[in-house]
Amino acid sequence: MEKCYRRLPISGLLNARDLGGYPTNDGRITKFNTLIRSEAPLKLTDKDLEFLREYGITTSIDFRGDREVERQPSSLKDIEWLRYLRSPTFNEQVAFGSRKKEQGPAVTSYVDWGEKYVEMADGCKDWVRRTLELISESTGGVIINCTTGKDRTGMISALLLGLCGVSNDDITADYCVSEVYLTPVYEDLIRIYLEHWPDETVRITDPFFKTSPKNIQRLLGYFEKEYGGVTGYVTACGVRDDSIGSIRRKLVV
Repeated sequence: MEKCYRRLPISGLLNARDLGGYPTNDGRITKFNTLIRSEAPLKLTDKDLEFLREYGITTSIDFRGDREVERQPSSLKDIEWLRYLRSPTFNEQVAFGSRKKEQGPAVTSYVDWGEKYVEMADGCKDWVRRTLELISESTGGVIINCTTGKDRTGMISALLLGLCGVSNDDITADYCVSEVYLTPVYEDLIRIYLEHWPDETVRITDPFFKTSPKNIQRLLGYFEKEYGGVTGYVTACGVRDDSIGSIRRKLVV
């Protein structure tokens, strides 16, 4: 069966892939041309935009904070045929390499992403609810993004696939592949970071840049232990049953 974690042919995006093609627990598969996950779309060409239009994308949901968006506006903002929406995960600046110089270093090499995802799941339930409701209400295909497309976007992708009944193994596979595609993005972020803090030591092999299986498995295990699974967690976030049903109808053949 064709898997979705191959990159889409969009020259301005390195980590863009379709959530279609995954088997669900009731014997169906997730739809193609319905939801794309990616890093921030910053350098899209006219050809890229035409690809997205022909692909059926009509809505963009950007998870970045205010300064992230101000510093690097989305190429999908102010596109006539596309609805650009924002659903910021945090009000403050969080993205690596994009904080203001006077704020000091933004990350540590020893970040535990699994624990960070659980912390976000606990503290960002309004964001989860708002984002899933926007997806449920959208017409046509949706592209979701944060800065690199691995953490905030990875969490929402895991929730969407989980709601559709995709196995934890496939959710993990979808999450893990990001680091394969993001090397050039990381190199650029590290360059910017070291321009601000030249005395810091940052390596592309640091855990911060990795999408290890244990990270997303920690989050999925938390959902199961505390809420009985992804659906229970999403319901606890305040997402209505009709919105959950709408997402499933949109994403599953």
